[in-house]
Amino acid sequence: MFEFWSGEKENFILTDSSLQLHAPRELRKSYLFTPSSLFGEAEWRMRLRIGFNPSGSNYVRFYLSSNSPDLKGSLEGYFVQVGNASDQILLYRQSGTSVKKLVASATQRLDFDSLIVDIRVNRTATGAWSLASKINGEPSFSVDGTANDSTFTSCYFMGIFCNFTTTRREQFYFDYFSVQGEEFRDEEPPTILKVEKSDTCVRLSFSERIDSLQAACYMDGEPLSGFWNASSTQLTLNFDSPLQRGVLHRLSLDGIVDMAGNRLKDTLLEVVLAEPLKQGDLIINELLFHPYQGGVDYVELYNRSGNYVNLGGLLLASYKSDTLLYAAKHLPDRLLAPEEYVVLTTDSDAVCQFYDCQGNDVFLILEKLPAYGNSKGSVVLATRDSLVIDDFIYQESMHDELLKGKEGVALERVSPDSKEWVSASATSHFGTPGYRNSSVSSGLEEVRLAQEVCYPQRGEEGGIRLSYSFSQPGYFAYVSVFNLNGVCVRHLLQNQLLGTSGEIEWDAKSDNGVLQPIAPYIILFEAHNAQGELVRKKFVCVVSQ
Repeated sequence: MFEFWSGEKENFILTDSSLQLHAPRELRKSYLFTPSSLFGEAEWRMRLRIGFNPSGSNYVRFYLSSNSPDLKGSLEGYFVQVGNASDQILLYRQSGTSVKKLVASATQRLDFDSLIVDIRVNRTATGAWSLASKINGEPSFSVDGTANDSTFTSCYFMGIFCNFTTTRREQFYFDYFSVQGEEFRDEEPPTILKVEKSDTCVRLSFSERIDSLQAACYMDGEPLSGFWNASSTQLTLNFDSPLQRGVLHRLSLDGIVDMAGNRLKDTLLEVVLAEPLKQGDLIINELLFHPYQGGVDYVELYNRSGNYVNLGGLLLASYKSDTLLYAAKHLPDRLLAPEEYVVLTTDSDAVCQFYDCQGNDVFLILEKLPAYGNSKGSVVLATRDSLVIDDFIYQESMHDELLKGKEGVALERVSPDSKEWVSASATSHFGTPGYRNSSVSSGLEEVRLAQEVCYPQRGEEGGIRLSYSFSQPGYFAYVSVFNLNGVCVRHLLQNQLLGTSGEIEWDAKSDNGVLQPIAPYIILFEAHNAQGELVRKKFVCVVSQ
């Protein structure tokens, strides 16, 4: 049955009744494979004969399924291993080069000087596995264990893998390895598992074999040449000239079809070779270190470098002493465009329940942040070799002294180029995670009516809008609406911290929610800061029909 198998055939010989390993002295591993698509409701049977006690150095793997014919390399599939340091028979799942044990026989199951091992593996269509064995002529199979695992549902190859020492390189004999069952039906399109890039090529790894004759790839509209690996699961695309670092390139993939004819939707990938980070390229722009009850800390970063940067390889930490990093957390790969924000936190929902968020794309979720104390602490962004890109040493006293409570109030930079930090404004709900800080100034000082008339009786949305802009942060405001009799009908703001710019809207209703009559009204705007500076303005607006 092994006559038509492929792989390292030169390391095996066929005798009258079996396949024998016959490897050169210098080798330690060898394998054979054959195409197989039986994986639905299936049963595998195999027999191994060896004239020694297997071990952690001398063992056999029977691959029941694999998405790659290269059984020495990275693959997705399942195998039975005969032999280890505990003399066991085991069923494993393999993902890449990592393996997970699903079933293990009793220890010392293989503790014999020579062995004839018969193995039976059953799998249901829903992924229920059973491993059974029969040793040295036992009258019936003994069940070694069961498991449920449906991580992988496809099969393209099965095979034999031998791991051996020099003295055992000719002592593995295989009498048969067969499978019966339902054919796997592939109805899923392939997916891209990994994108690796350098200045000369891009390497794409797919979830399954691809029909290489149909694939077409373009970089910035120009066709690319490339080559596939032996299993047609990995495509390497070469560039005519090196990619420019820090620049966004667009890689389009057409005609990516698996061997069953399932097509990957035409895909556009953004490819960037990030520039090496220098100090100050990426800054800590906002920090919430004393969250509300039920909230979580967050750290906002901002890319001011003018180039694309990659967070991969950076550390988020704090200082244990003046220079020693403490509780460092590794950041995963994440490209940031110029002037882009990213918010590091453990729970985006816990942030967004208290603050206006611009969508989940701005968040990078970490399992844990360094501990940031409610009264003081430090935030450090550094490379793995401890080059500090940016740091921020904070104290609760940095908040505006006129604020009554500090819980839930973020500290933010006045601007990306400034070292001054202030409290986020009340009008921004005391935090701006993932977008422009409330304290960033336009440089203009202005308070004006942006919308003087509203028409609530027509059912039109939008009310009277008052816009403001200050050259510096730290203003607290009272904003009230009076009728022509001098009666205050609405308190819009009462000693609330403003950002450097924003809008305040009146919906033509009183404090108790009653729609006000059609008439002119007066809006009184008063703002003051800790230096005693006062801004006082009056405006006339109209509630119309």
